[in-house]
Amino acid sequence: MTTYLYIGSSTEKQDVEQQAERLARVYPYDIMVREPNADPGAKPKLDRLLKRLRQGDRLIIKDVSRLGRSIIQAARVAMDLKARGVLLVVDNLESLCNPTLSVFTLIECAAQMDRDLLKDRQAIGIAKARAAGKYKGRKAIPAKLVKKAQSLIAKGMKKKDVASTLNIGESTLYKYLAMARQKES
Repeated sequence: MTTYLYIGSSTEKQDVEQQAERLARVYPYDIMVREPNADPGAKPKLDRLLKRLRQGDRLIIKDVSRLGRSIIQAARVAMDLKARGVLLVVDNLESLCNPTLSVFTLIECAAQMDRDLLKDRQAIGIAKARAAGKYKGRKAIPAKLVKKAQSLIAKGMKKKDVASTLNIGESTLYKYLAMARQKES
């Protein structure tokens, strides 16, 4: 088992030395990987380190933001580490969490919350655009196209091939076929 301390920053203003000193005091005998002032979108040393980690290894970081630019990106990295049997220690969460609460669970919950908030904001934006008459949704498929699809299916063509032939998505085809069946009954 090897323990790695990952020290990094995403801007020139962040002080990596403070992170390094804190982690070195708490974990003095571990391998430190420094990546100062990385481009916000690229963290080559972290990427190499993540590939190198093996089952039983430990990765210690100062805070969750070191793993990615969003909580969802950080959750993906955390879940990958969990699946590979790598222990993730987030230094500023260890003091906040009780021992039975997994850091992975905490990151998963935060990512889910982030996704839910995004969906809520998106729904609010769509509602405002509809009220302003700017959002009308997708145009419906013409009835002729649905009839054509029904006739091709009646001739024995597979639905997947029908969707491809008519240049529409397979799920869209199923949706319109179901709507046509409802109208008929």
